[in-house]
Amino acid sequence: MFPISDEANETFEKLKKEIENSVVVAIDESLPFQVETDASEFAIAGTLNQAGRPVAFFSRTLQGSERRHASVEKEAQAIIEAVRHWRHYLTGKHFVLVTDQKSVKYMFDTNHKGKIKNEKIMRWRMELSCYVFDIIYRPGKENIPPDTLSRSICSATMDIDILYELHNALSHPGVVRMFHFVRSKNLPYSVDDVKKMTASCRICAKCKPRFYKPQKAHLIKATQPFERLNIDFKGPLPSTNKNIYFLTIIDEFSRFPFVFPCSDMTSSTVIQCLCHLFALFGMPSYIHSDRGSAFMSKELRDFLTSKGIASSRTTSYNPQGNGQAERYNGTIWKAITLALEARSLPPKYWQEVLQDALHSIRSLLSTATNVTPHERFFSFPRKSATGCSVPSWLCNPGPALLKRHVRLHKTDPLVDEVEVIQANPQYAHVRLSDGRETTVSVRHLAPIGEATQDWRKVLIKWNHQSGTMAQ
Repeated sequence: MFPISDEANETFEKLKKEIENSVVVAIDESLPFQVETDASEFAIAGTLNQAGRPVAFFSRTLQGSERRHASVEKEAQAIIEAVRHWRHYLTGKHFVLVTDQKSVKYMFDTNHKGKIKNEKIMRWRMELSCYVFDIIYRPGKENIPPDTLSRSICSATMDIDILYELHNALSHPGVVRMFHFVRSKNLPYSVDDVKKMTASCRICAKCKPRFYKPQKAHLIKATQPFERLNIDFKGPLPSTNKNIYFLTIIDEFSRFPFVFPCSDMTSSTVIQCLCHLFALFGMPSYIHSDRGSAFMSKELRDFLTSKGIASSRTTSYNPQGNGQAERYNGTIWKAITLALEARSLPPKYWQEVLQDALHSIRSLLSTATNVTPHERFFSFPRKSATGCSVPSWLCNPGPALLKRHVRLHKTDPLVDEVEVIQANPQYAHVRLSDGRETTVSVRHLAPIGEATQDWRKVLIKWNHQSGTMAQ
């Protein structure tokens, strides 16, 4: 303890009494009201005063687009929202508005008759026209109470650690439910803060993986006919002979289809059909297929290599990778079915109408190219390549989450952690946890989430009765 004078002691006791009275004072509706407002870069605030004492407070953080508004609009918005908040006190009574922006005083002054060209300000002026008030200007250094509120909210908004801890205590809710909780408890966090926090949470990234959705790739990747071919089998089908399958070959550039009835789905059958096709049109540059055993065989790979033809296959559980051939399998069989129905023939006679079905498909308009396959195959304009982008976490080697396609139990993890070695807009070469390397579709990859700050060992208990948070 240190000695203090009687005058200082008396002043201290008076100050404590003033603070006590300012806290417990009640609103007296017989006294005139004064509304003081202020806005900062991240928040707006206001105080409701009577007889020089604050009787109510109002504040909130600005959301994403609101933070980009001009300072004049933020100050005007603070006035509008404060009046809305206390409208049950201010309606039908004369009150005073205090602002530290001269331009806002000029815009909302009821004695000002000039034209305002800003539509938003005009709507706000119309909203205030039903109130009776005077607006005065006060310099910012004298506008202390609302300025203190807005600045304190800004400083509180920067502390994201508490938001991480709260997110963990609530069992990691998503953005919508987490932000609803934040708003219901009037916590000083914006929806952008909640989105940033949930995106960087490693637990959410592992249990609720956000798989990357690549841009829809254009099926036409070739620049001229017979440059790239897609192949696939259809069957087994009912038949009058041994041909219970057919091999579909689609020219990527023109959508021109070729179909070869087959008795089996072996690599030798594929080679025989390709030799017949190559004798008519020459060698393509590229052949793409799914992961069927006939297309994965060494015999077919050696055959294509000897002809100078590059080959590729889809990744596992990704039939969209060979979507053109898959789609045309269905289109060809639908045309065959309609032709059989028109001739009152059973499905086993599909080979009798196959050529007619192919003729119609080749001669009719392809909506993807806006020209018939026949016209595009034999007379074509060149097409320039188009690029597409990939997310930053796929640009460089690093960890990622791979979808687990086979799960023995519902409680098994949805994803496995892998290392991305190299990626393009559609496929990625990854290293599994056991050291094996494989190629997967980027549709099955998700970001692992940024490493958040170390969690402090804090026990947060939620009191459901009182609605308070105890640490």
